[in-house]
Amino acid sequence: MKKNVLVVLILALVIGLVLYMNRTAEETVEVVIEDEQVVTKELVANQTAASLTITVDDHISLDGAILFATDSVDLSDDGKDIINERIAKYRGKVENNLDIDVIGYADDTGTEAYNLALSEKRARVVADYIDAQTDIPHNRIHVKGKGDSVAVGVSEEERELDRRVIINVKGTLINQ
Repeated sequence: MKKNVLVVLILALVIGLVLYMNRTAEETVEVVIEDEQVVTKELVANQTAASLTITVDDHISLDGAILFATDSVDLSDDGKDIINERIAKYRGKVENNLDIDVIGYADDTGTEAYNLALSEKRARVVADYIDAQTDIPHNRIHVKGKGDSVAVGVSEEERELDRRVIINVKGTLINQ
């Protein structure tokens, strides 16, 4: 008989412990003693560094047809709107270990050297715009031009797609 009581008591403790550990951060526990007395206790978990940060590995591809005209580094209003939409989640949440790579591309309508310089200028324009719109430290935004090294366009519509910018975001954000 004593063994059965001991087993039931241990099982009750284990179940209670499991239920206790599976509660949310701000859960209210009610304990009813007898039939009339109710004791309420609010439990608040401490926030940890892990709960305050978000790991980011984001790849944003911006089509050149929207960003830049042929032989241009002027960022269009539509391009600015799209960049604003894509980077909105980074505003006010930046850690110093967030890195952004901005990679520019060009179509094949100019010389290889010219297209390389043009793609770098396009990447710089987008990087400067991101820098102006966010709290991301300027030294964490890296620029690279790929020129027409991966251009595949034959028609004007296809060439528009070659004039693009890729943004890669990696690191940690503050979760507010």
